[in-house]
Amino acid sequence: MSGPVAQERQGVYMISVIGASLKKLRDDAFQASLSPDGSQIVYLDSVKRSIGIMNSDGSQAHDFLKPEGGYRLFGPTWISNGKRILYVRQHSSLEGPTGALESRDLNAGDPQVLLSDLRVTFATYEQPGRIIFSMSEAPPRQYERNLYELRYNVDTGKPKGKPQQLTNWNGYSFTDFHATSDGNHFVFLNGKLESAVYLAELGNNNTELKAPQRLTLNAAINWFGSWSPDGKNIVFTSNRDGNYNIYVQGIQERSPRALASGPEEQLSPVVSPDGKWVLYVQWPKVVAPKLTVTGGKVMRVPIAGGAPEFVMDVKGSFTLDSDPITIITSIPNIRCPLNGDCLVAESGDTGLTFSAFDPTQGRKKEFGKAPGVPDFMGWNISPDGTQVATTEFDYKVGKVQIVAAGSATPQKFSSGEWAQLNGVSWSSDGKSLFLLSYSSRGTAVVHSDLTGHATMLYRPSWDIWAVQPSPDGKTLAFAPMIDNSNAWSMGYFPSK
Repeated sequence: MSGPVAQERQGVYMISVIGASLKKLRDDAFQASLSPDGSQIVYLDSVKRSIGIMNSDGSQAHDFLKPEGGYRLFGPTWISNGKRILYVRQHSSLEGPTGALESRDLNAGDPQVLLSDLRVTFATYEQPGRIIFSMSEAPPRQYERNLYELRYNVDTGKPKGKPQQLTNWNGYSFTDFHATSDGNHFVFLNGKLESAVYLAELGNNNTELKAPQRLTLNAAINWFGSWSPDGKNIVFTSNRDGNYNIYVQGIQERSPRALASGPEEQLSPVVSPDGKWVLYVQWPKVVAPKLTVTGGKVMRVPIAGGAPEFVMDVKGSFTLDSDPITIITSIPNIRCPLNGDCLVAESGDTGLTFSAFDPTQGRKKEFGKAPGVPDFMGWNISPDGTQVATTEFDYKVGKVQIVAAGSATPQKFSSGEWAQLNGVSWSSDGKSLFLLSYSSRGTAVVHSDLTGHATMLYRPSWDIWAVQPSPDGKTLAFAPMIDNSNAWSMGYFPSK
C-alpha cells in the first residue's frame, strides 16, 4: 500500500495479512505497484516527481524515469509479465495540455506510445497483451469516466489496433479499479465531487474560528470568488446549470442571483475595489471532441446586473478537465485588493507573472513574478495592493513567498509542519496570512504571521482550496471540495 499513511507523509508500506502489522518501505513515495513475481515495486517519487523502482523489501531503490521540464508522470504499473513499465505522461503549455499512455522496458529505453489522449486518467490492471484503462467522456459528460481496453504486443509494447470501449455507464466515474488475477472479482471507486461556500466567525485576533455555516445549498460545484467591499455579498462560480457561470449571493440570503451566464465558461470572479463591477475570466465554449480552447478574456459585469463587457485578453488555455479542481484553480486567474489595481496571474515556463489592470481601462504594467513551476501554486494580493503572497504545494515543506510590487527578490519563509499548501489569503489588516494545508485526513485552515509562526484554526475531513476573510476581518469564507465516493464490487470483469 502507498500514500500518506502514518504521519501524513507520503510513503510505501507493506501490510501483513496476518495480524495486519504495518512496515514502512520508503518515504516520499506513492502510487506504488508490485511486480507480478512480487520481487520489485515501482512507485512515484513525491519529491522528485520521478518514477522509481526498488526491491520488495525497500532496498536498492533507484530512478527509473525522470520527467522532462513541463512534464508530469503518474500511475506507473507493470505490464508484459513484468518486463515493461506503463505510465501516464502529461505536458502543460500555453497551447494547452497533452497526455499519453506510454510504456518502456526495464532499461528505460525509448517510449512506446500506446495512446495519445488527454482524457486518459487511470490504468492499473492488465492481462498479458491487454491493458484496461479509464478515460473521461467528452463534454457535457466530462465528469464521467468509462472503461476501455487496448491490445498490445507483449514483447514490444506496440499497440494492436484502437482502444475498445467496455462500459458506457451514465453517472459513473471509474477510478482506482483492480481485479483478481482470474478476473472473477472487480472493484472500483465511483464518486462525484461537489463544493459549497461556507462562512465562519473569526475571533481572538484571528486565532479562533467558530462553527461554519453553509451559504450555498444546492448539490453542485459552488466555488468561492471574493467578498464585496462592504462585506454584504459573496460572488462565486457554479456549474449548477451545466457550464460555469457567475453568481452573487447576500450572506443573509438563501439563494443567489445570476450575474454572467451563457455558452462560454466563466471562472475566477472577483469584485472590483470600488464595488461596482464583478470581474471574471471567460473562455470560449468547449465543443467535443476538442477539450482545450485558447483565447481567454477578462470580462466585467455590473454587480447590480447588466450586460457583460470586455476588459482585456489573457494568455493561456482552458481545458474542460474531468477533475473540477483542475478547472476552478486554473491559471490565468484574477484577484482584486480593497485598494489599488487588480492583478491577473499568467503562467510561463519559469513561473507566474502578475500584471496590474484597471476594470475599465484594461492591462497596465507588470507587478512582479513568482519563480518556479510547482504542481500547484496558490496566490493572493494584500488588501492595500502592494504585495502578493504565494504558496507552493510541496509534500515536505510549507513554502510561502511574498512578492512586493517591483521587487525582484521575494521574501520567503516556511510554515513549519504545515506542508502541502494549496491556498492562501491575507488577513483584512494585511499583517498575517490564512493558509490551507492539505492532508489525507482533511485540509487544515491555518493562521500564520509573516515569519511562519502558525496556529491551526479548523480541520474538517474536506479538501479546501479557497479561503478569504471579510473586509472587516470578522468572518472567514472558504470553499471545501466534498468527495462523495463509494467502493463498488462486481463478481465479473466488464468485457467487450
